[in-house]
Amino acid sequence: MKYASVTDRLAGLGGAKWAVHARARAMKAAGEKIIELTIGEPDVPTPGRLVDAAAQAMRAGRTGYSNGRGEPALVAALSARYTARRGRPIGPDQIMCLPGTQTTLYAILRTLVETGDEVLVGDPMYATYEGQIAQSGARMVPVPLRPEKGFRMQAADVVARITPRTRVLFLNTPHNPTGAVLRPADIRAPGLGRSL
Repeated sequence: MKYASVTDRLAGLGGAKWAVHARARAMKAAGEKIIELTIGEPDVPTPGRLVDAAAQAMRAGRTGYSNGRGEPALVAALSARYTARRGRPIGPDQIMCLPGTQTTLYAILRTLVETGDEVLVGDPMYATYEGQIAQSGARMVPVPLRPEKGFRMQAADVVARITPRTRVLFLNTPHNPTGAVLRPADIRAPGLGRSL
């Protein structure tokens, strides 16, 4: 049987990273002190008010599918927030709500890159980024995040890796998994925000 080419692109990705996660969980269960930098699961309990609100909504019948474009009140609130933040109108029709980060990354990468393109991404990185980039057919280009720079991406490191095939600079702040937060000066640095 012939499978889609995505199966070849993803072969061998992810298993080793999740094995590290499982080992860390086992060590934690055995009483060892572990700082998890894997799945980003909160280490604080869900606030009781949120649990109560979710339970109340389910008791009131909110157990089916929600609006696929985003709940109208949420979309309106996001429209107002980004209109105020950007100083220009951002309409509800310009907002897309997706069910989670992985789905969002999939949609964005499938929209922006193709086979042969390059995606620059900070290294270390979250376990799924490599697979998300590979599924699109693009090639991941790691950009080192240096401890002595607070794990903040440096413009010079980005510029050194840009090629004619570079299509996307994968920036996340706070960074997952290091927690580093880019400063406005980091983003304005020549090369980081304007090179692509």
